[in-house]
Amino acid sequence: YKTYPRFPSRKLEVTEEETCNLEALLINRESVREFSSEPLTFETLSNILFYSAGVKPEFRKNLDSAKRMYPSAGGRYPIETYFVANAVSTLDRGLYHYAVKFNEIETMLKKDLSQQMKEIICTDLYKAPLILILTGELSRAEVKYGTNAYRFALLEAGHIGQNISLLSEKEGLGCCAIGGFDNNKLVKLLDLTEEELPLYMFAIGERDG
Repeated sequence: YKTYPRFPSRKLEVTEEETCNLEALLINRESVREFSSEPLTFETLSNILFYSAGVKPEFRKNLDSAKRMYPSAGGRYPIETYFVANAVSTLDRGLYHYAVKFNEIETMLKKDLSQQMKEIICTDLYKAPLILILTGELSRAEVKYGTNAYRFALLEAGHIGQNISLLSEKEGLGCCAIGGFDNNKLVKLLDLTEEELPLYMFAIGERDG
């Protein structure tokens, strides 16, 4: 469990998910590339983070054997989740980390990151109210799977990505997966070590029009 104890944190405000029609979500899911400037609610952000990448409630009392909302090879869970908030109600613009262990978000940087994200993504998707970032800390999986750790991390990021896409659809939001970005600039923004690699990004927000 990666945490940033030196940074201020805030508990997520997760609501109990209502029963939904999974088939309808799968059929209606599509990549959306134009977003309105309408801010996301903190509750919506909380639900997307928790139900896509969080620890299942029944395991929170025993985190050593906890299971999450997605499959992970050998239960190694190498994926970390960060996000850039451009327009989230009651949340300052800036860079955040999802601390899975405590179901909290940690404030890494309070700053308008529009210019940096424009250079990293190189399309208008940088304007989305919310940009989720998945990274892989490969050393967690390498101890068990060696060179296969990278492949398993990619598969795991894909599992989480599908969760993010379907949860966005459930919340009535548009979502676009991003595989092309400036790796070096993103590494610098997140201040990652050589063992942690950027893998996947998602732009999320209200559909424009």
